Amino acid sequence: MIAANSAMFRRLTEFAGRREYPVPDPDAPRWVHANPDADEVLKAAVLRSSMSFGRFRHLAWLEVAEQHYVATIGFDYEVDDPGFEPLEDIQGYDVCLLTELPVSPSVSAAEVYNVVAANSRTLDPEYSGHDNAQIMSLFPPVRVFASVDPISDELIWPIFLSISSEESRNGGSWIEGDLADRLSALAEANVERLPYKELCRSTLDLDPRSLFMSLYRCVEATYAHDKTTKLKQDLSIEHEWHKIAEALENAMSWRPLEASSLNVVLALAQADDLREICDCLHIRLLGDTNLASAAGKGIYQLRNRIVHYRPALAPVESEEIDWNRLCMALVSVARDVFHSAYSQDSVA
Repeated sequence: MIAANSAMFRRLTEFAGRREYPVPDPDAPRWVHANPDADEVLKAAVLRSSMSFGRFRHLAWLEVAEQHYVATIGFDYEVDDPGFEPLEDIQGYDVCLLTELPVSPSVSAAEVYNVVAANSRTLDPEYSGHDNAQIMSLFPPVRVFASVDPISDELIWPIFLSISSEESRNGGSWIEGDLADRLSALAEANVERLPYKELCRSTLDLDPRSLFMSLYRCVEATYAHDKTTKLKQDLSIEHEWHKIAEALENAMSWRPLEASSLNVVLALAQADDLREICDCLHIRLLGDTNLASAAGKGIYQLRNRIVHYRPALAPVESEEIDWNRLCMALVSVARDVFHSAYSQDSVA
């Protein structure tokens, strides 16, 4: 508890000092005034997991005395879910979050100076701590929500994705309502082994190519399914296909060929989603066109233009693609191919 308060004021004094507002006697004893319950929270709180989106926006999963909480910092969206109850009094939780996470003050150095330098135990023997509300006003807004049910390592990333999707809907994101709905539905589905953490981080990125690449990696994660499943059947191997793929890569540096594997994986997707991808990527479809191959070629070419810089590859201009439509289709594709790959493995 003492360490957390010291860290809080050290961050504030360093912030002001770097901006030419040095606080006199920065090491003087200072702390945030809190009630006894807040002190107990601060002593018992455990930060189980977190994700940061720059210096001002963060998500966190806290556990206090076997009760689980989700916290948002710097988010406009207030979690509106029957599985979460907002806390009115977050004293203790706030200090924990602001010292455990790399949260920067969201006000000027002058404002930080005026609040922090105003008092300390050195200046006033009767000092009882800085006012909680005054200190919290220096940082982005903190909200804490109690979870009705316990949270696990597998559940937290879909929860974070759901919150991030709703934030993108209400904030200044390029993501529009329909895509936010699709991402929220994907979070609610809690698809086994889907890399939700990767998706969560890219959802709040202002560059739409980031979400496209995250969705591509979701599809890429199933590339080895076809080959390793055949190997599993031929050799009567008991392990799951992804474990076999992992062993092959570690022992032999084996990886499936990307372009051909993408076409195989896309054959598991819905035809309407593949047509939508082709339309977004301006691919002309003829009557006998193989949808999976056409969509796969377009996706792979776009991926290469984003990832690589070569004279023969023209850079991707954001306005040439309707990223909302493309990513909506890829969300559905990722869900379908993951469901197919892992549900088959569980039945085998």
